[in-house]
Amino acid sequence: MMRIKRIEEFNLSNRANKAVIALLSECFSAYPSGQSFYKQIPSFRFLAYDDKVLVGHLAVHFRMMNIGGLTANIFGVSDLCVSSDRRSKNIATSLLTELENLGTKNKIDFLILVAQDHGLYTKNGFKVVDNTCRWLLINGHQSLGVMHGQLKRCIMMKAIGDKKWQDGILDFLGPVF
Repeated sequence: MMRIKRIEEFNLSNRANKAVIALLSECFSAYPSGQSFYKQIPSFRFLAYDDKVLVGHLAVHFRMMNIGGLTANIFGVSDLCVSSDRRSKNIATSLLTELENLGTKNKIDFLILVAQDHGLYTKNGFKVVDNTCRWLLINGHQSLGVMHGQLKRCIMMKAIGDKKWQDGILDFLGPVF
């Protein structure tokens, strides 16, 4: 039976961290070797277990963003993945639902993510937005500057609060997830 556990990043055990690294390496061929995060450590994670085996993962970045002059509390979704032998069993949808429920209970305005393949996210109520973006460029654990430009057909959002998405610059106020 599958169970989903939410864990703050600072409470992630060494064993769970190793399982996350293994799952990320399996699911993303270009993922940084030996890391459990891509550019920046997430605030917390949802981990899906089948018995004691990690089968699904979703990292969450909690922050404020500026969306065309509107400040909003967001959950940034990153590294959503499911082990290859457990796909098509609604595990990814279950992880997204857990996140949405948490956000709704805690006055989060939007869920935001970056994706090339929109299928899963569209099925879960996300929409593509085409705002010009501003973000902190990080490489090799160093800040390299502030970038400004379009991330064509990559940014997706789901409104879960009362605020309305705005046109204008989408300022990540940090790195892209």
